[in-house]
Amino acid sequence: MTEWSDWYRHEDPTTWVLPTILRARAAEHPDRDYLRYGEGPWLSYGEVDAAVDRVANALRARGIGPGATVSTFMPNSIENVITWFGILRSGARQCPINVAYRGDFLSWAINLPEARTLVIAESLLGRLEEVAGELPLLERVISFADGAATGAVPADFAAEDLAALTDGPDGDPGVEIAWTDDARVMFTSGTTGRSKGVIKQHASDYFSARTYNEVCGVTADDTFFTCLPLFHSNAQVLAVYPAMVAGARIALVDRYSARRFWDQVRECGATLLNTVSAMNYFIWNTPPSDADRAHSVRRIMAMPAPKDIYFEFEKRFGIRFHEGYGLTETGMVSYVPPAAGPRPGSCGTAAPGFEVFVVDAATDQPLPPNTPGEIVVDMKLPNTVMRAYAGMPEKTAEDFRNLKLHTGDLGRIDEEGYLYFMDRVKDYIRRRGENVSSMEVERIVEGFPGVLEAAAIGVKADEGASSEDEILVCVVADDSGAPDPHALLEHCARRMPYFAVPRYIRMVGHLPKTPTERVRKVVLRDEGLGTDYYDREVSGPALDK
Repeated sequence: MTEWSDWYRHEDPTTWVLPTILRARAAEHPDRDYLRYGEGPWLSYGEVDAAVDRVANALRARGIGPGATVSTFMPNSIENVITWFGILRSGARQCPINVAYRGDFLSWAINLPEARTLVIAESLLGRLEEVAGELPLLERVISFADGAATGAVPADFAAEDLAALTDGPDGDPGVEIAWTDDARVMFTSGTTGRSKGVIKQHASDYFSARTYNEVCGVTADDTFFTCLPLFHSNAQVLAVYPAMVAGARIALVDRYSARRFWDQVRECGATLLNTVSAMNYFIWNTPPSDADRAHSVRRIMAMPAPKDIYFEFEKRFGIRFHEGYGLTETGMVSYVPPAAGPRPGSCGTAAPGFEVFVVDAATDQPLPPNTPGEIVVDMKLPNTVMRAYAGMPEKTAEDFRNLKLHTGDLGRIDEEGYLYFMDRVKDYIRRRGENVSSMEVERIVEGFPGVLEAAAIGVKADEGASSEDEILVCVVADDSGAPDPHALLEHCARRMPYFAVPRYIRMVGHLPKTPTERVRKVVLRDEGLGTDYYDREVSGPALDK
């Protein structure tokens, strides 16, 4: 097994604070380009550092500092980054909110971390108006113009314009910030319940950024590009922050666009970018052209990398995939070592500072190689995973039981120590004495013509049936029309073990999703079979067993 560098043993963790890192980079090379949004001009490290001072001083003048939480409800922008950094330099902690949130999702994300100040884009003010009466702790709303106002700041709150913050006094606000202090409250996707507010310390965020640079070989000559949203850890601590740590550049855009993606990448001179989930397929499905290699990108951190087109993708675009595994609670805890060569499907080995185990859910005892179990994480250095869930002490205790962070993910570790993610524990299906990965079932179903997307869940069959599950796949058809369920099941039978072939097919108009576009299988399980479904036991294909 390839061993990682133990760089963290040789650094002073008291310097692992974002505002401190930014100040150091601005002192070292104040005129070096650091930050850009869209087609706008590059801002230097010195310019960003000075702008952050002004925001931090303005926040301090309003009584906002250590112990406070400032929520941000903003799309990608320069203002977003400067506000984020300014909140941290004031000593407060930032809580970025998904810009798709509204209604109960939005009020929950503001109330849970007890935010009294909200910075919001004017295009999202209509959402705030909808829940104004459900925010008992919120006091101040700071808005900024981003194109089209959808409402006004409700009269319940003190209203200000972001210009009042960005025009604050120059100079260091003089706040002492420790590496153990809280930096962020970042919300999880909430696929199995209410979204949880993960409290991350400064040390944890630095550790994620620094480890990323170590794995990907990032230097000051690199240019990051991200179209991922700044309310997620990926864009924050796997793009914007690593660029700062390395003294490199970061170019932001508002969102992924199949039509503009490679033009944006080329125009900013990107050498490194991150992708998530279906984004790799969106890129792959663009028509091949002579421009496929007309770019400077050589490394893509893909989470996960597309197993079925892994080598074809690398060859077509002239890149190298890096792959790893992590959570909002932990940051990235494993990577495939670059020196080890490609391992499609593997999440790699434990990253510096972490130990990763697969354990029996009932006993927490480590399992033998290649035995599926829950992935748990231990840290070799304090303060490098989350401190707690905001407002959820019982959930914090549950997930930290036996002094290790329980991820809720199912995986296995092979004889060489390589981790393989298999599914969410609650989404794994037990059928006919075998464990079945819902993700693997979905991957094969989604490969059938006419299927736009699919979600596999375990359901109880007829009354009196065994305690184990039958497999139901909820299928959303594409514009070509609903696929024939008999033919779809024959497709499955040819490509998966008999025990993994679904018994039931149900056509649905859409899948219930979180605002971060993850399927809420808890809703599908509550719905069960319903009344309109196709049952293979009645009219499906015969299977070899």
